[in-house]
Amino acid sequence: MKNILLCLFLGIFHFSFAQNDYFLPAKKLNPAIPSPEQFLGYPIGSHHTRWDKIVEYMKELDRLSDRVTVQRIGETYEHREQIIVAFSNPKNITRLEEIRQNHLALTDPSKPMPDLSKTPLIVWLGYNVHGNEPSGGEASLLSAYYLTASEDPEALAWLNDAVILMEPVINPDGRDRHTHWANMHKGNPMVADPNDREHNEVFPGGRTNHYWFDLNRDWYLAVHVESRNRLAFYHQWLPNVVTDFHEMGTNATHFFEPTKENAENPLVPKYVYKTLNTSFAKHFEKAMNEIGSLYYTKESFDNLYPGYGSSYPDMQGGLGLLFEQASSRGHVQESQHGDLTFGFTIRNQFVNVLATIRASLAEKENLLKHQRNFYSETIAQGKNSLTKEYLIGDASDQSRNRAFWDMLLQHHIDFYHIQSDISENGQVFKKGKAIVIPTAQPQYLMIRSIFDRPTTFADSLFYDASAWNLALAYNLPHTELKREITKGDKITAKDLVLNPTLPTKSNYAYLIEWTDFYAPKALYQLLENQLIVKTAFKSFSIGGKTYSYGTLLIPVQKQAQDAEALYQTLIKISQNTGVIVESINTGFSTSGIDLGSNAFQTVKKPQAMILTGGGVVSSEVGEIWHLLDTKVGMPITKVEVYNFPRLNLNRYNTIVLAGGNYASLDKASVDKIKTWVANGGTLITQKTASEWAIKQGIVKEKLREIKQDTSRTKARINFEDIQNLEGAKQTGGAIFEAELDLSHPIGFGFTSKKMPIYRNNNTILERSIGAANSVLVYTANPRICGYVHPESLKRIANSSAINIAYEGNGRVVLFSDNPNFRGTWFGTNKLFLNALFFGTSISQNGAFAAEEE
Repeated sequence: MKNILLCLFLGIFHFSFAQNDYFLPAKKLNPAIPSPEQFLGYPIGSHHTRWDKIVEYMKELDRLSDRVTVQRIGETYEHREQIIVAFSNPKNITRLEEIRQNHLALTDPSKPMPDLSKTPLIVWLGYNVHGNEPSGGEASLLSAYYLTASEDPEALAWLNDAVILMEPVINPDGRDRHTHWANMHKGNPMVADPNDREHNEVFPGGRTNHYWFDLNRDWYLAVHVESRNRLAFYHQWLPNVVTDFHEMGTNATHFFEPTKENAENPLVPKYVYKTLNTSFAKHFEKAMNEIGSLYYTKESFDNLYPGYGSSYPDMQGGLGLLFEQASSRGHVQESQHGDLTFGFTIRNQFVNVLATIRASLAEKENLLKHQRNFYSETIAQGKNSLTKEYLIGDASDQSRNRAFWDMLLQHHIDFYHIQSDISENGQVFKKGKAIVIPTAQPQYLMIRSIFDRPTTFADSLFYDASAWNLALAYNLPHTELKREITKGDKITAKDLVLNPTLPTKSNYAYLIEWTDFYAPKALYQLLENQLIVKTAFKSFSIGGKTYSYGTLLIPVQKQAQDAEALYQTLIKISQNTGVIVESINTGFSTSGIDLGSNAFQTVKKPQAMILTGGGVVSSEVGEIWHLLDTKVGMPITKVEVYNFPRLNLNRYNTIVLAGGNYASLDKASVDKIKTWVANGGTLITQKTASEWAIKQGIVKEKLREIKQDTSRTKARINFEDIQNLEGAKQTGGAIFEAELDLSHPIGFGFTSKKMPIYRNNNTILERSIGAANSVLVYTANPRICGYVHPESLKRIANSSAINIAYEGNGRVVLFSDNPNFRGTWFGTNKLFLNALFFGTSISQNGAFAAEEE
């Protein structure tokens, strides 16, 4: 017995054990309900279970038991089903809709307080948001089995007093990517050596979704289909407790909340962290002590960012709970605590599932009261706020406005049209383009998050971003109102429907303003139709209207289509993109250039390639891929770094290097890039790729280096403080102000010189030696919000955010930052798209040739 306990403590799981003895010892279970092992044909922990088999098992439980019902909520990008499984007693299952409606009434202070003794608690079990953190997904199988088959009096009481909603795997696409990897490399006997291929996934790994995004950051941003499907269902229920099961490094143990001290969201009631978290932690402590597993709390992770699966519920009157389990990253792997098996990791997760349900029912009345009080207090906070409403909207870009509206609707935020134009704080907000968001509403905390600009923090180390102002991310003019204004109609999903004013037919030309976010999508469709499209490098006025830099000109003559076919094509493109196409019947301007000027340059269709694979930051590649797929409809060729030496570059006019380490590219590859650029290519680099290009001599730009203190007399510090002191110097994610050259092709489509940009790195570019080559420059006092170390802030001030370097007949566009961060920086996407579409038109001596005399 002593030896068995020792083996379990070390994590050495013998698969010959019956799974019920290991995971559910001494539990009375209904033999008519198949265990996961009986259904799958292998013990849990001995093999990674594919998502389709998890779905099949849940549906089999639904077929066999009146305690279970499965609901489809959507599908992923790769067409994997997204499901929610509900567990309760049979009576509750038959009246789920009634329970849901009554629970929503609890969250509405205008409705009578229900009898809490008769109100079921809503518990949401969420697993496996990171695909290669699979112990949670396997634990969902055991959780479902126990809730369906258990005859234990405690479990039956749970089912009487709660509805348990389970999302077995939050990221099915990523999970299956990792599942396939782990199973295809599993040895027999299994290999625990960390160097084995099983434990080292190839790029991009299974953590992320189809587009290589981290879905755990997407609850707040609501960019991806998986998140949107989940949020729609989530707001139908507003659960009281939500779990978020993760994995971490193999040499760790197990983490449960509370998280790091001084890392709590200041908007969330202290009751959540100080009372509920503390109470729940006692249950997790007891559960882990009983099985002899090591664990820790309070040292790491945070609840600052409102978009984690474990923090978003805190903003909705619930309790979000984070669990982090040391990962076997395969089936068994050596660790400092002994061999760590997959079965052991699953067991730790599963006992905390049961502990969560146990704690939730123990705290049922407090949880229900908290949710009721939360919404009463939140609405009151909004009413008492000095800011009564927010005005926001861009008069020149309705597509970006609609994208922002869409995001607000995902979070059930109420907002309204304005009834007339409003001038406020030096800005003009146009009717039909701007909206008003009142603060006195249930989603006041979300509204605060969207508009807040924090600059002071209790800590200087952040697990993730320290700023997440979405009004700035969308770069929409906005202001606070200290008064209420008369509002127009409430905005609904119907207001998102594209309904552009269609052009009349012209026999001369058409114009499309580049200010619209979806103008690049329209341009690519024009180029796909092999149409001649020109862009304006100077402003002009025609037909009583002024058009700015970047305006697209589509002449009727000399096109591959006749006038009627061209007209029909333009109507279709306008309907597809929402972009307004304007008919023009003369080429003579009242001011500025005429339509026949050489200041109109023909746009070349981008033939773009991006390097990917080992060393490259997969998320940055994914963000570019996602942007072009979903916002432009333009393909980009993804090439593995190891294939670059034998790649024919002649078919591409643009190469993109996302952030990463390109050390695997040898001198011959570097010379190959130099030659390609010199022959007229456009190279676009981001962050550390910009550093790499400078250090390899591809460009002659310079980095603003850190001045190292090498003195032997500097103040001593304690060893334990080194990590905090060095970590505080990292720019983990803050928002800064920069000034843009609106006349430069990279600045086309922007209407304000000052703009917010996101920075989460310490790549800092010196200003270019060319007077017009620093297109976007940080201001002298650039921080808008978020944490930045004072030394880093000094280095960032007056540095360049975008430099253009000319080499031979080509050019390199160097970004110090990532303009496509997490698919939500609509305000800076166009900087990247301008480099993509107009890069080949940029030359050192101006983009257009002088007329011959």
